[in-house]
Amino acid sequence: MRADLGIAVVAALIGAVTIYLGVPSDRPVEQWVLVMASALALVLVRRAALLLLGIEVVLVVATDFLLPYGMHIAPLAAGIALGAVAYRHGRAVITIGFLVTFAAVLLTVIRNDAELLSGANGVIRLLSLTAAVGAPVAFGRYLAGLVRSKAEAEERAKAERESSRLAERARISNDVHDLVAHHVSAIAMRAGSARYAARQGTAPETQRLDEAAVALDAIHTSAGQALVDLRGMLHVLRDPVGSELLMNPEKMISDAVDRSREAGLVVAAGTELPAEAPLALRVTAARVVQEALTNALKHAGPGADVTVAVRRHDGDLRIDVANTLPVRSGAGLPASGHGLAGMRHRVEILGGTLTAGPVADGWQVAVTLPLVAS
Repeated sequence: MRADLGIAVVAALIGAVTIYLGVPSDRPVEQWVLVMASALALVLVRRAALLLLGIEVVLVVATDFLLPYGMHIAPLAAGIALGAVAYRHGRAVITIGFLVTFAAVLLTVIRNDAELLSGANGVIRLLSLTAAVGAPVAFGRYLAGLVRSKAEAEERAKAERESSRLAERARISNDVHDLVAHHVSAIAMRAGSARYAARQGTAPETQRLDEAAVALDAIHTSAGQALVDLRGMLHVLRDPVGSELLMNPEKMISDAVDRSREAGLVVAAGTELPAEAPLALRVTAARVVQEALTNALKHAGPGADVTVAVRRHDGDLRIDVANTLPVRSGAGLPASGHGLAGMRHRVEILGGTLTAGPVADGWQVAVTLPLVAS
């Protein structure tokens, strides 16, 4: 409201200066009334542009009839109103506004001197008049386009921020699963072993206690490692820039193999991660091995044979993890629903492929990751 009032006051001051410096009129009262009306009506420029344009068009014609030789501000105010209409309305309304304004201005020209529009010079004057009336329209549309572009850019930025936020949440979810699920699975399986050992009725008590103690030691180790990994994850969340420094793919694979052996899997591992491969690819390979071992522990259980192979093959990195069938029924743990989907998502981001399914003597996960981006 203050901006609109400021525009009207400035226009009124310009009108007053115009009257004061212009040729004296024989109708000073009418001149002041019409000039001030044209100026003060601009208070409607942002709230009622169409109404303002109608008022200014009427004042353009009325001023020309009542003050044929006096200087007035109505045409300038009409141009401002037409620009506001172009800024706020669509093509149909703008076209009507332009034609009405052009007709009013043309009428004043014809009434003062119709000869100005005759001949070749008349055509030039008519084109100049059209351009003069069209200029506010062009300016108003230009401002509207800028505002629209800014709004669209802000909307895109908002969508990108939301997409990034969701992607980050998914990444954190995958990382938490990859870091902790292996430890939790090992803890659960070793806890089951400890309970089984403690309840064996045929074995001597000392043997049963020793087996339970070994399982509890393994649980203690896995729990401690889980805490270390969780602290590392929290550090990454506080300082994402330093996350790569925490990644050691070779150690991730060796630790996963060691924990799986401690949990009861019989693991034969042959890994060869190319040192020159990108860190993201090597970390993904380590995550795949980690998750595949976790799934083998969950679904095959202690005593199952697992083969891990990570090697080059025709410009790709091949990862094969195969395990035998469960050694006893009911050995598996419930599926989380994140493991296989998380592996596939990580692999596909790097342009790789993942297949997982039953084979003749068990289950196999096979992954291919291109070492060179295509």
